[in-house]
Amino acid sequence: MEQYGTVMQRVAAAAKLPLRFYLDVGKFENNFHPSPLIANRHLRDVLIAKGYAVKYQEFTGHHTAVNWRGTFPDALVFLLGNQSIAP
Repeated sequence: MEQYGTVMQRVAAAAKLPLRFYLDVGKFENNFHPSPLIANRHLRDVLIAKGYAVKYQEFTGHHTAVNWRGTFPDALVFLLGNQSIAP
C-alpha cells in the first residue's frame, strides 16, 4: 500500500503537463491489495483535481482482454483524437 500512496503523492505534487489520461478498470478487480478498482478511482480523482483531461470507465468484469476489448476503441478515440490540450 505504501507504493500506491507514494505514486499518488508524486502525481499530485508534479507539475501539470499537456497530457490526457484514459483509465478503465473492471468492477470485479477488487480482490487484490491494493485494489486496482480503488487505485484507479483515486488516480482519476487526483488527475481531475490537477485539471487533466480524463476519460474514466468501469466495466463489469476482470482484467482480461475479453473485458477491455470493448473499451479499447474509446481509449484510442480519446487519446488520439484531435482535441487540443491546454498546457
